[in-house]
Amino acid sequence: MLDVDVEVPRSSFVVRAAFCVGVAGRLALYGPSGSGKTTVLETIAGLVRPSRGHVVLGGRTLTSAPPCRVVALPDRRIGLLAQAPGLFAHLDVAANLAYGARSPAQRDRLPGLTEALGLTGLLGARPRELSGGQAQRVALGRVLVTDVDLVLLDEPFAGLDPAARAELAGLVDRVLAERRVAAILVSHELGEAQGFSGRLGVIHGGRLLAVGGSAELVRDPRTSEVAGLLGYRGVLPPTVTGDGTWRGVHPDRVVSGAWSERGIVLTGCVVRVQPHGPRVRVTLELPGAGAGRGGRELPEGAPVRVEAHLDAPVEVGQPVTVTALDPPLLDPPVLDPPVAPRQAGT
Repeated sequence: MLDVDVEVPRSSFVVRAAFCVGVAGRLALYGPSGSGKTTVLETIAGLVRPSRGHVVLGGRTLTSAPPCRVVALPDRRIGLLAQAPGLFAHLDVAANLAYGARSPAQRDRLPGLTEALGLTGLLGARPRELSGGQAQRVALGRVLVTDVDLVLLDEPFAGLDPAARAELAGLVDRVLAERRVAAILVSHELGEAQGFSGRLGVIHGGRLLAVGGSAELVRDPRTSEVAGLLGYRGVLPPTVTGDGTWRGVHPDRVVSGAWSERGIVLTGCVVRVQPHGPRVRVTLELPGAGAGRGGRELPEGAPVRVEAHLDAPVEVGQPVTVTALDPPLLDPPVLDPPVAPRQAGT
């Protein structure tokens, strides 16, 4: 089991994170670029020294502070797979894979791992001859040939085309499951994070805002800050909900028409229309709603805006009635919800 509780000063803020990952468990750390995700991963790997806290893996204390004590990298039993594969340009694939194998048992593992990674026909190739996905498979093999208890994945799929991303993600999932190795993925894409793990940590501005089931967090983010990061595009104030509560509106949880038995019915004017795959992203302005645009108190009568992904085409200026399906309760917002990272595609 991995137990992390650390603080790491940075120039703009202090990164604070505390969480646990079970044996062979997984966690996805999700948040925008610059939020502190990579700092957390590098602290676990022993590349960054915290000012306070600890990293304990399998009962072994790898890092503790103060004073700061760090177990040497080769002895941590942790593998790090970053966005840049970091292969040795002067070595072929076979030599790159074998570089991490320090014992006969690890060298005996190479043929099966090479076959599992689909690299058998590439053993004589140099890194410059590989595609991005192939290079990442070699880097993954170099990590897994060692006896690691934890694999850290720092946006390893970034920069790959969609087909290569899907292939490598599936391969990582299968190999980690077969090896029963715990893993943490860092990503700024919600779909990728949810696909990797059923457990999600949301981080922003160096703060780990929430940790929980990925589906449950999206359905019930609890605060406007977490809601904004998870793709919510509207906060309904009590003047709209009518029951004294604040609620979040996710564009994918909005349907056309009035269905009061399914949620909150909203009627507004279309102020913006954008293509969104086979659907359209519609921004509705609810006139005279009172307060709540962006999570700030506004003068009475100020409009509230929400976004919805709809099937039927609409035009700017058109009045539209929609239903926000079971919008979750939010704590009364104080600050503007942050701009969410891209949902598809640190």
